[in-house]
Amino acid sequence: MKNLGDTIIFSLTVVTFIIGVHQTMTFGIGYAYFIFMVSMGLLFLYRYRIAKRKEKEKLEAAKKTKSKKGKKR
Repeated sequence: MKNLGDTIIFSLTVVTFIIGVHQTMTFGIGYAYFIFMVSMGLLFLYRYRIAKRKEKEKLEAAKKTKSKKGKKR
């Protein structure tokens, strides 16, 4: 995890999943469904942010290597 935002999102994902499990054991899956969907949404957001960051880093690395090759000639 690179930054605070990702850490917070991942923590909220874990917390909502645990709350969903508790609500399932207490009231049933029908009442906990919404909480599980919030947890899944946060997980998707977390994975999306990681993928975007990796893509950005890859593009920056390609630009650096391209500029280094251009300077040597």
